[in-house]
Amino acid sequence: MSDAMAVMLAVGVWLGAWGAWPVPRWPAIAGMVLFLAVRRPVPFTLAAAALAAGLAASAWSGLSPPVPGTVSGWATVIRTPQSVQGGVRAEVRVDGHHLDAWAHGAVASRLGAVAAGEEVELGGRVGPLGPVSRRALLPRHIAGRLEVSTVGRVRDGSPASQAAALVRRTLVRGARPLGDDDRSLLLGVILGDDTDRSPALEDRFRQSGLSHLLAVSGENVAFILVLVGPLLRRLRLSARWALTMVVLAFFGLLTGWEPSVIRAAVMAALACTATVTGRPASTVRLLALAVAASILVDPLLVHALGFQLSVGATTGIAVLSGSIAERLGRLPVLRARLLREIVSVTIAAQVGVLPVALPVFGGVPVASLPANVLAVPVAGPLTMWGLGAGLLAGRLGPPADRLLHLPTAAMAGWLDGVAGWGAGLPLGQVGPVQAAGIALVVLLVGSLRWSWRWVRTGSTSPRGRS
Repeated sequence: MSDAMAVMLAVGVWLGAWGAWPVPRWPAIAGMVLFLAVRRPVPFTLAAAALAAGLAASAWSGLSPPVPGTVSGWATVIRTPQSVQGGVRAEVRVDGHHLDAWAHGAVASRLGAVAAGEEVELGGRVGPLGPVSRRALLPRHIAGRLEVSTVGRVRDGSPASQAAALVRRTLVRGARPLGDDDRSLLLGVILGDDTDRSPALEDRFRQSGLSHLLAVSGENVAFILVLVGPLLRRLRLSARWALTMVVLAFFGLLTGWEPSVIRAAVMAALACTATVTGRPASTVRLLALAVAASILVDPLLVHALGFQLSVGATTGIAVLSGSIAERLGRLPVLRARLLREIVSVTIAAQVGVLPVALPVFGGVPVASLPANVLAVPVAGPLTMWGLGAGLLAGRLGPPADRLLHLPTAAMAGWLDGVAGWGAGLPLGQVGPVQAAGIALVVLLVGSLRWSWRWVRTGSTSPRGRS
């Protein structure tokens, strides 16, 4: 499959999932198998889009809210509980329904001690979600709200869930010597944990365009693979592929399978598989196939803001970063290759997220460009050191934990300092009007350059001289 056909497949699947038409699934699957066997990419794409539409329609029908009333029994905790608004919030599965569970008072601390994957006895009252909450929680398949009144026994989940819970608790325990903001930043970068995050910290990162560093994202998947890279390179190809799949699956479980992590994990799995099978593919093709595969597994991802931003940023990097780096190389100040790549990737990612960020946030801070150039090179080392040293600190305890986290504190302090500096820059935002103006200028300059090249080529050709 060519790059163009892969992109067409991703767009078709995305549109099908967004439309959510009640298309029968089995005829669509049969069509995909048939057209794949006879190598007909256009009919294959149409069948895949029909399948995505049918799967999305089924997912929507499964979001009907449970009958309001009291519930009591065993619940599986899907995401690690978070402390918010004076209480504890968790995502649980009860009787086949995903619920947004809230606990206050004495039961909040008991629910907060339960880890993702564990099962807990809950009692409370279930009801429908509000319109705003329903839109926000739709991508996570949450159908209702549970006001928890009692929390009883807790029992272990699967072995993989127990391992993930152990890692999370070890990291949290190891981060205790850090200051409040440094600890919140570290756990946000590694795990996407926003427990006890101060509004001031969140505001600094938002105004400087660095909010993506406070949550686990696709970048983290790359950092984790770099961390285990020395071990992977010692293995044979088949063993390397198997261990990579295990690392990706465990990291997804550890972080609660955030939408951006799903995109990055699937893309990394496809890249590893292509390498092992001796069929390397371009970044564009890998991204398109990852998007299509992710949506077919979970059609509601098309409504997840994190997934949209991740796809947009990665698309910008894949399509634009090379040409931007080539043009930046003509500037004396950006002759250094590493600096040129950092700047080009930052610009390309910001351009890629504009179509998503403009309607949702109203604009993108101009300060995000210099802030990301200064912050992103430190985010990777913070992730890798924070994970490795954090696990060791959690196991050893004091005083070793404080010593191990001295580099962590320095890197977290740098990120926070850059965020504060960027938030204070009087640069404003790139809003819809500014974005339209920039796009118009780019199109005009591109048209003029193409026209001049065409005139020069035409005038020097044999036919042009005659």
